[in-house]
Amino acid sequence: MTDTGTIPHGLKGASGRLSTLDGLRGIAAVIVGLIFHARILYGANSDPFAGVPGLAWFQDYGWALVDLFFVLSGFVFAHCYLEGSKLRPDVTVRGFMVARIARLWPLHVATLAFAVLVLREMPSTTAENIALSAVFAHVFIDNPTEVLNGPAWSLSVEAICYLLFVLAALLGGRWLWITTFAAITLGIASIAMFGVWEALIGRGLAGFFIGVTLCRSHDLCSKIPSWVLVAGLLVPFVLPPAGNGLIATVLIAWPAAVLLALRTRILAARAFTWLGDRSYAIYLVHAPTYFVAKSILGPAISDSRLTALLALAACWIVILAVSNTLYNSLERPAQKAILKAFRDRQPSGFTRKSISP
Repeated sequence: MTDTGTIPHGLKGASGRLSTLDGLRGIAAVIVGLIFHARILYGANSDPFAGVPGLAWFQDYGWALVDLFFVLSGFVFAHCYLEGSKLRPDVTVRGFMVARIARLWPLHVATLAFAVLVLREMPSTTAENIALSAVFAHVFIDNPTEVLNGPAWSLSVEAICYLLFVLAALLGGRWLWITTFAAITLGIASIAMFGVWEALIGRGLAGFFIGVTLCRSHDLCSKIPSWVLVAGLLVPFVLPPAGNGLIATVLIAWPAAVLLALRTRILAARAFTWLGDRSYAIYLVHAPTYFVAKSILGPAISDSRLTALLALAACWIVILAVSNTLYNSLERPAQKAILKAFRDRQPSGFTRKSISP
């Protein structure tokens, strides 16, 4: 496997981040939050997308874009934190985990608190479930995708992947190889044996470490013709990602999407990176927003397709506006404050670069 330094410099932002992948993440967040989970609002009563060409797949299988998030995370983490086959020498496990907490926890807790208020009368809104979710253990709750802020289940899985990644990278060498191979193998096997919704951790492990592998082998992957990648991207449309179809999507389609994104400069355009920056907020805000709108509008949503469409459009505006506000007023300031507090307690010379991508 090779280093990631050969990723075209023109596809990186001023901070060294992979801007086109931010754009891809933004698109994925829109599909998951604004299209697939829109069913939270209108349910089975009135489908405003009925008959709209090209949207049927995203309505039925948009959830599979969460697996693309895992692949993107693995790729970006390998790019940011690995030097060859080991953890960068200026990164500590403690610093790495603080950076992850600073990035994820403030917004997660804020949206969890709001979800608790919205769903406080639901039987599943228990102190135990709230506590588990607050410490990124949402995935260990019964029916995690349906409890509290349901989409947060993936944060639990991401946290598991982060810890496994940093420990394997710290050991480096063959241990990173072994961990990567084992995680992908166990992840794919769990999907095949237990199914899509019973193998949530397996889905995360497979996707994340496929992303790590993709980044570390980018020199080789960069030689794959674009038409082959486009063909790979069509796999989930031919073989829907239900059951074992998800395995083909994770192994073929989402890696192809990442490699294509690295070659697609338009994804670094401001509109796409704006969505990418706010993708985490969009992901955590959309479900509570739909629940609130449904409780306010009630049966009116099912009066007509036009009513449902107008209600959905209003929700989209609210989701994007709230996500933008939270990104600027909570997510980024809280992250900076936590990182600063951590750096101030470290020996001199300990820099922001050493703990944050």
